[in-house]
Order: sequence, then structure tokens, then C-alpha cells
Amino acid sequence: MRKMLLATTVLTGLAGLTTTEASAADTITLKFWDNQQTESGLSQYQQEAVKRFEADNPDIKVEVTTIPYPEFQQRLLTAVRGGNAPDVSTVDQIWVAAFAEAGAITPLDDQAKAAGVKADAFFKGAWDSANYKGKLWGIPFNVDVWQFSFFNNALFKQTGIDLKSITTWVGLKAAAQKLTDASKGKYGVGLFAHKGEDTVVVMDSFIFSNGGKVLNDDGSCGLASEASVEALDYLQSLAPFAPKGIANASSGDMRELFLNGSLGVEFWPALEQPTLQKSKLDWDFVDGTAPDGKKPIGTYGGWNLVTYKSSPHQDAAWKFIQYLTRPDVNGSVVDLIPANVQAAKAFLAKNRKGPDRIMEHLNSAAPRPLSAHYLEVSDIEVTLAQDLFGGMKAADAAKKACEAIAAIK
Repeated sequence: MRKMLLATTVLTGLAGLTTTEASAADTITLKFWDNQQTESGLSQYQQEAVKRFEADNPDIKVEVTTIPYPEFQQRLLTAVRGGNAPDVSTVDQIWVAAFAEAGAITPLDDQAKAAGVKADAFFKGAWDSANYKGKLWGIPFNVDVWQFSFFNNALFKQTGIDLKSITTWVGLKAAAQKLTDASKGKYGVGLFAHKGEDTVVVMDSFIFSNGGKVLNDDGSCGLASEASVEALDYLQSLAPFAPKGIANASSGDMRELFLNGSLGVEFWPALEQPTLQKSKLDWDFVDGTAPDGKKPIGTYGGWNLVTYKSSPHQDAAWKFIQYLTRPDVNGSVVDLIPANVQAAKAFLAKNRKGPDRIMEHLNSAAPRPLSAHYLEVSDIEVTLAQDLFGGMKAADAAKKACEAIAAIK
């Protein structure tokens, strides 16, 4: 209401303003919320990109708010409920369905069609993550894949293991066993099952790579299928070759062990590479792992850009989204990998080892379930992982998880 009164006051007083004053009054202030990427909020490159947008669009000023990830979703929800939502924000891929169901964000099908923004400009799995119940709710902004299998080259060479053998389940398990010497604090593979999304996305990648699903197309639980249970059983079989305390371990814990040379293989996204590039480790990676004859399918992570229904600046918000996802801009404003395929190719060639391998994995990765109840499903999957590494049979753990999913209201 206050904004409406302010707008009315501005309009009725325009006749008496000078040209400069009228121009200032016509300026739109676009509120953009993003996940905090540095201690200061936006990276230097993002700040420069926002300045370029403002220079190209002198009638639009962008007011940026950055929020740490653990607080971000709740801050957005509180703002939506209070009628103070931003005009544009990034949202985690796994939030899209819930925000759509709540009526908080705007479908972008018409804008995308009119502007010629098409699916093939983005990675398929990323585009799929923005589509829910037949509508496009966002434009992919940045992406990554869980998981790539990073390995310690020196340890592999010392033990005579074929570097590419870990692309298969049989090869990974054989390598993990050979690399493990608990008496010397050496372990073959890093497993983790703490309460965190990293636990879920890695488990999903093994399920997807065997043809299994978390949720079926009709929304029912797919974890108890033969393919899913087989993947869970395989993961459990790797436990003897991992550091103790899997239930409380995180991917960050495994990274530390990998960096100090205690771990042969760790499961991480390409986001890990900058840290490894600064280390003294002799390392490399493969695109995940799958049963013989099957292709590794990673789990997508990343963010989509959305506009909010309450925004009075829908056109300006859409213009800003188009700008941030342009091939010539997208690569300079992301902390992961650009979701725009053309931008990603250039970004990876400049910043990452094995860019062609990363592109291949990005092109075949799958999104997590598109469900308004995803966060509840995720919690159930964490419990499943803890049951699994706690010794429960894979079939029993999967059945328990499916019963819990079926009970979600």
C-alpha cells in the first residue's frame, strides 16, 4: 500500500519536475536477492556485471541483497509471507516446486517464448529443474554435478591401479580395497551420511547411474525398486574401505583427508577443482561411476533465477534475468558453472581441468525430484543413508524410506 501511495504521489507531481528530476523519478529500483558467495556478498565480477546492466539500462537500478545459504530459504519465505519479496532472486533448484505451489513466483513461459529463450541454450537437467507441472518457473543460472570421482594419482600409481578403472562399480570397489590400510590411516573411498544435502546427492548419483529413481513419475517412491536397492547395496559394500564414523562425516571431512593424502577417492562436484588446483596433490577425476555397460549419471546441483508475483516490475525483472544468463555474461557472474551451455564451454576451458569430461557429465546429469515436498524427501533419504551405513539391509532401509515418503501429506 505504501508503494502504491508513493507511486501516486510521484505521478501527480511529475508535471512540476525538471527533466533531470523526472528521469530520477522514473528510475525503477529492482530488488535482487542472491546466495552470498564471498564474505562481502557478491564477487567482484558480479558487482561489475550489475554495474554494466545499470549502465545499459539507465532507467533501472539494481539493489542487491546477499544472504548466507543456511538462512536464504527462510528469509525468502518470510519476505513472501510479509509481502516484501524481492523482484528477482536465485533459488536452489530443489526449492522451485514449493515456491511454485505456494504461488510466490511467476511462470516465465510467455516471456521466454517472446524473447526466444529456449531449452537447448541450457543444460537439459538444469532446464528440467526449472520446469514443474508443465510450466517454466525460472531460468537456469548456475550448475554443477555431484559427483565426479576425484582420485589421488600418486596413490593409484604406487598401488598399480588403473586410473580409469574406477569408472565402473567393480573397478571402484577393487581400487578402494587395494588402497585401504587402516593401520596406516589410509582409506580407499570417502563415504559420508551426515544430515546434509551432500549425503543425498551422492547417493542419488549411484541410484541414477543404475537406472533407479528416488520418486517415480507419478510421485510415488522409487527407492525400493530393484535398480535402486542394488545401488544402495553397492554403496553399503564400500563401507569397509572408508574412514570410520560415516554417519557423522560430511563431504568436507572427506576433502580434508583427500588433501592430506589419506584418501584415494573422494566424491565431489567440479566446485572442488579450484581448491585442488592450489594444492600440491597429483590428482585427476572421472565422471562418476556406474555398473559395467552403463553410463554414470550425476545429480544436478545449482540455482535458477525467478521473478516474484508480488513484483510491480515484471518487465525489468525479466530483462535482468535475460542479462544474467546471456552467453557473454553468465560465465562472469557465477560461482559454480554457467548454466548457459555456450558460456559454460568458455568458462570450463579457462578455469577447469578436463573441461570436455565435465561437459559430458553435465549433459547427462539428472535433477533431484521435482516435488513441493522435496525437503521432507531429502530428510528421509538422509535417514536412509544412516540406516544403510548403520548396517540395515539395503532392501529394508529402502522399504522404510518409501513408507515414510508415502506418509508425507
